[in-house]
Amino acid sequence: MIDAFFAAPLAHAIGIAGMLGGMAWPLFRGRVAMLLVQLVPSICFGVHFALLGSPTGALMNVLSGLQILAAIPLGSRPAFRIVYLLILPVIAAVMALSWSGLPSLFAAAGTALVSLSRYQTAVPPFRLFMLMALPCWFGHNFLVGSVPGMMSDSAGIIFNLWMLGRDGPARRPVPAPAVHAAPQA
Repeated sequence: MIDAFFAAPLAHAIGIAGMLGGMAWPLFRGRVAMLLVQLVPSICFGVHFALLGSPTGALMNVLSGLQILAAIPLGSRPAFRIVYLLILPVIAAVMALSWSGLPSLFAAAGTALVSLSRYQTAVPPFRLFMLMALPCWFGHNFLVGSVPGMMSDSAGIIFNLWMLGRDGPARRPVPAPAVHAAPQA
């Protein structure tokens, strides 16, 4: 593992910055905050994968950054969903154009599932789709030798599970019954 860092120190330094963003976003409770923090790993991992020689991983992260910007208004402007959905066919095209074997398949599958996640306007489904996407990205990161990526994905899985357990519907407080005032005489 240390050898990977010394073989490509700049790539892994940028990957570590992406890893920190990837570990931080699940800790936020609001959808827009989670999306904004996800810009950090999108940018950093885009550069990281380019430096590691993973063109599909790099391009998927560029698309991911654009998708984040398109996903933010989905909650307040439902008509914006068309703009967001137009990015989805581009994922398949980019995978085909940058094909480098199994890593490309994992990166595209992860990006497609992340797309479904960001399309959600409620936080619990957002987290559930991310839980499906992160193992795909872990597979990509394992195949291309991205230790920061694997660490980010592992933490994302753990933190999302924790936040779902903590904030899920079963944990929400039940509102207190209304108290009626005694009639006045």
